[in-house]
Amino acid sequence: MFDAGNISDVAGRVRQIYAKGVELRRAARFGEAINAFREAAAQADILVDHIEKEMPDEILDMKNALLEIRSRALASVELIQEINGFVNADLMNP
Repeated sequence: MFDAGNISDVAGRVRQIYAKGVELRRAARFGEAINAFREAAAQADILVDHIEKEMPDEILDMKNALLEIRSRALASVELIQEINGFVNADLMNP
């Protein structure tokens, strides 16, 4: 599936997808941002699994960077969902 040459390309795409999510979040396009963040997290998971199975110690820095992107992407999804679900109960009472 992956070889040593295209792992960095795929990791670069994961970074681009995450960056796209950040831009969409800043533009308040939350639904699209969630989709981008989830895609980045899923792609990072796939790549980290491959790295762990095929190349355990060769590219540890890339694995750690992917885990960081995954963590930030999932945290961003949670944050957006919290923002979208916020209800100010005081404004609901006349």
